[in-house]
Amino acid sequence: MSNNLKLEVLLKAVDQATRPFKAIQTASKSLSGDIRTTQQSLRDLNGQASKIDGFRKTSAQLAVTGQALEKAKQEAEALAVQFKNTERPTAAQARVLESAKRAADGLQTKYNSLTQSVKRQQAELGKAGINTRNLSNDENRLKNNISETTAQLNRQREALARVSAQQAKLSAVQKRYQAGKELTGNAASMGAAGVGMATTGTLAGVALMKPGYDLLRKILSFRLFSVSRKIQLIW
Repeated sequence: MSNNLKLEVLLKAVDQATRPFKAIQTASKSLSGDIRTTQQSLRDLNGQASKIDGFRKTSAQLAVTGQALEKAKQEAEALAVQFKNTERPTAAQARVLESAKRAADGLQTKYNSLTQSVKRQQAELGKAGINTRNLSNDENRLKNNISETTAQLNRQREALARVSAQQAKLSAVQKRYQAGKELTGNAASMGAAGVGMATTGTLAGVALMKPGYDLLRKILSFRLFSVSRKIQLIW
């Protein structure tokens, strides 16, 4: 094998040795992106659940206000009839009647506001695919989606933790690779004799000089194996 070819093989081996680290970095970025997407999905689902809860509360308030309004109207009407049929109504009776009318008017305003709020919330839930007329079924479906999405997020976080641990291990190996690259660069600058020394005679002695040399020797020794096999041997 010529010196140029030996150097080419040496450089290729070093390049292949760095690929697992790049693959781990890519996996980490991909998982981080997946986690952000899942977190957003979970926020959206929880937002829908919050809207359902808000709709239920507003609907309940509307029902209670409607009952109170009906009662207030009846009381105001009864007082108005009584006031009209009284030959000489007193100022106190007039004040009671006026107070009853104000109470009924206030409840009417509140009832109208709650009615508009319920309609608006119905429209928002409808856009999210939730039918308020079949709210229980859609709510159960939403709860299942939240549960599944939460489980998915936990799995992604666990996977990222494992990838991060691998990344830490490869980071330590990468430092040794850098020492090997420096040796390769020195061999190239030394010329043919240097290449021969870097790839043959001194490989045994390199292990005694620095960990990076030993790593480079292993890469070169197993250059015909697959990249995955190389990484297993290095680890």
